[in-house]
Amino acid sequence: MRAAWVNAVGAVTPLGSCWRETRDALAAGRCAIGSIRSFDASGFPSRHAAAVDRDFSGEDRRTALALEAAREAWAAAGLDRQPPNPLKVGVFVGAESGRLPFSTVAALARAGGPGPVLDHARFSREAVSRARDLDSRLVSPAAVAARLVGELGARGPVATVSLACASGAAAIAEAARAVRQGECDVALAGGVGADVDPLMLAGFGLLGALSASGVSRPFDRRRDGFVLGEGAGMVVLSCEKGIARVAGIGRTLDAWSLTAPAPDGNGGLRAMRLALADAGLQSVDVVQAHGTSTPLNDAIEARAIRDALGDSLRSSHVSSIKGALGHTIAAAGALGFIAAVEAVVTGTVLPTVGLAEPDPDCALPHVVGRAVSRRVDSAMVNSFAFGGANCTLVVTRPE
Repeated sequence: MRAAWVNAVGAVTPLGSCWRETRDALAAGRCAIGSIRSFDASGFPSRHAAAVDRDFSGEDRRTALALEAAREAWAAAGLDRQPPNPLKVGVFVGAESGRLPFSTVAALARAGGPGPVLDHARFSREAVSRARDLDSRLVSPAAVAARLVGELGARGPVATVSLACASGAAAIAEAARAVRQGECDVALAGGVGADVDPLMLAGFGLLGALSASGVSRPFDRRRDGFVLGEGAGMVVLSCEKGIARVAGIGRTLDAWSLTAPAPDGNGGLRAMRLALADAGLQSVDVVQAHGTSTPLNDAIEARAIRDALGDSLRSSHVSSIKGALGHTIAAAGALGFIAAVEAVVTGTVLPTVGLAEPDPDCALPHVVGRAVSRRVDSAMVNSFAFGGANCTLVVTRPE
């Protein structure tokens, strides 16, 4: 089986319009979280987010973010100058469904009538009249991949992975497997999240998952939930030797709860062990943790990391970029993967912004304050999602 190599990366985040800008800001310990300005968030469970301060002029926000990150990665890999055989180019994207304009949602809600019983006839008339003005590209999860396929002229395999917070990492896993198996020679893979909107803020608030303080503090004893973020991370994988290798893939399912991880952390632990075994490793130098800043998830993940790495953890470093970027949902695993690639390529281990008082229950060799510089031969990325989907990836230096 062939190796799957990382040839280039690209990202758009609230801290930068490209990966280099984002990396430099993350390394310096900057935080992108601030008050929500795109709509009136007063009265919501949280009024803070890490949003990309850009107006995409009516475009599907997910597609616009993904396109920018994809173009950066594609150009950095030199594929805009020397395009590969389109029949051997695949596109794998982690993306959730888009959202209708809030005004449309509100109008449809009113169309059902004022009483407790839905007025079907009235609702149908309003829905039909509204449907004529809707663009399916704004709501379909497949729309992002379709747009990227058109941009690249790809004619190989295409897939949209919709696994909530594990979407981006799982898309990269699928792309790496396709390259390994010869299904494609080049693959664009990653994830995009654009969930800073009223519906998502209300939904996550009802679940009790959001930080009331508006601060993301992964593994900190004061953590009280995650903060929504948005952005996109894309990588180019190929069968040609590149800057790092996708050495290990591990995917599991908790089968426990829609919103909570299994209390014993066994699903995440199994994903890590599978990825390490696939890579032929028992230890790694860096762990880019899922680290959402929720009380339950962080404690369970920390224990699973300790169980997976054992005594070798003493010589590792652990961090989570969600302290600075918030939780970008479908993009989170892809951005975490890019942070792991950065560690392997440059020896820069990015810090966990917001972590000041580590929780004893989350005892790990955390990177606090600013980035750490060291030799990194291997890095592991965790991405754990609602529904109990777990994806762990391991990247290594070229031999």
